[in-house]
Order: sequence, then C-alpha cells, then structure tokens
Amino acid sequence: MNAAQRSASASEQSLPDPQPVSGQRSPKQSRIKLPITTLPSGRSGRSPYQPKRVPYAGARRAIALESSVKLTINLLLTIVATTTIAKLVPYYQSQQTRLASLEESVTVAERKNSELRREFDRNFDPAQTSRIMQEQSGMGYPNQKKVIWSKPPAVESPAE
Repeated sequence: MNAAQRSASASEQSLPDPQPVSGQRSPKQSRIKLPITTLPSGRSGRSPYQPKRVPYAGARRAIALESSVKLTINLLLTIVATTTIAKLVPYYQSQQTRLASLEESVTVAERKNSELRREFDRNFDPAQTSRIMQEQSGMGYPNQKKVIWSKPPAVESPAE
C-alpha cells in the first residue's frame, strides 16, 4: 500500500450515528463519514494520533551511570571474594596436612591398641596361666628339658 492509498483510506473513517430518542435508526443515518486531516508532509510516517516521544535529556547518561555503578560493585565483590579465597587456600592446605598426620597417628594408635588387647586377653586367659608363668619365671616342669637351638659354625670349604 503506497502513501496515497493510506492517506485516502485514513481520510474517511465511518463512525456510528447517534441514535434517535425513539430508539429506531433510519437506514440512511446509520453511519456518518468524517474526513480526517493529515499532517503536513514534514513529519514523515507518523500518524496524527501518536505523540512524538521526547526522551528526557539525561536518560542515556542515567542508564550508563547505573550500569557503570552495577559493574563497579560487581567487580569489587569479585575482587573481595577472590582475595578471600586466595587467603583461605594456604589455611586449607595446612589443615589437610595436619589431618593427614593425625590420621596416620590414629592408625598407629589403633594398631598398638589391638596388640595390647591381644596381649591382655592372653594374660588373663585361664588356660594360658601355666605357660605365662613358665615364660616369665624361666622355670619349667621337672619332666621337661629345655632345648636351645643354635646355628652350627660356618665350615669353610677348602680353597682350590
């Protein structure tokens, strides 16, 4: 649709006719056609009912300032978070080292505890009392002979 057709169709709009008092409409008075005046050609493409949008003078500056403030605050928060994490990393590593050494000492203590528990159970076992007395005193039953194993002296082979 070109500009001439738009102006022709926009110039004639039909509006409903006001109803007579009796409530009946006459067929000839059903619609009244009113001409619509168009704007001078200086304002291209604007309809007469659309007001010209006037942005206030500092709108762009205010948006830019708001964005800059938001970016600055986010940057500061990022820097604070990064430095805090950087300070916590050595502390975390030292805690991990300390934890590893404590876990190692717990393992050693558990091993020693199990050995002591076995020895305790053996020492207080009624079936083993005679054997423990022999070990502790070095004395045995009269019908037992003590056997001591020794290594034979190393024999040198004749050299040829």
